[in-house]
Amino acid sequence: MPEGAILILAAGNSSRLGRSKQLVEVTDGLTLLNRTIQVAKQSELGEVYVVLGADYKKHSKSIESKVRLIENSNWSAGMGSSLKTGLSQITSGQNQPDFIVASVCDQPYLETGNLLALYNEFKKGEKSIIASKYGVGFGVPVLFSGSVFDELLRLGDSEGALKFLQTNLERVAFVDFEKGNIDIDTPDDLLNHLSN
Repeated sequence: MPEGAILILAAGNSSRLGRSKQLVEVTDGLTLLNRTIQVAKQSELGEVYVVLGADYKKHSKSIESKVRLIENSNWSAGMGSSLKTGLSQITSGQNQPDFIVASVCDQPYLETGNLLALYNEFKKGEKSIIASKYGVGFGVPVLFSGSVFDELLRLGDSEGALKFLQTNLERVAFVDFEKGNIDIDTPDDLLNHLSN
C-alpha cells in the first residue's frame, strides 16, 4: 500500500470572518480545525501535518489530537507559502511519502470518504493529481503524487493549489465532493451553515 501524508493548511488569519475560523465550533462541540484533523486521522492515509501561522500559540493549544505541527511564519504571503512550508517539512526526512493530500480546515462537510475517494482514484495509476470536484468548480482536498512535489515547491507564495491544477489539467483526475464548494469564509457563511 502506498504511504501518504495529509497536510492541513490552517495558517490564515480569517480576516473576512473577523475571528479565528480555526476555533469556530461547528459539529458536536468540535472546532473546524479539530473536526478536519479528526476526519484526516480517520482516513488512515498517513501521518497528519498541520500548518499554522497566525495566532500560532492559540491555535496549537486548541488541537486535541496528536499531529505534527508546522509553523509558517510567512503565512501572510499566501496559501502557496503554507503549502510549500508543509511539503518541505514532510519531504525533509528519509522516508518520502508516495503522495500527500492537501486540505484546508474550513470545509464543514468534509468527510473521511472524500479523502478515501481521492486515494482510490490515485491507486488506479492513471493520473498524478486527484482533485475534488464540486457542483461548480474544483479544488481541495487534492491528492498530489510524489512525482509533482518538486513542481509544487516552486509555486509562488500567493499561488494556491487551484492555480497549479488549472495549469496542469491534463494530469488531473476528479472525484465528486458534494457540498465541497461550501466553506466558512464570512459571518454569513457561518450563519448559513449553523442554521442548516
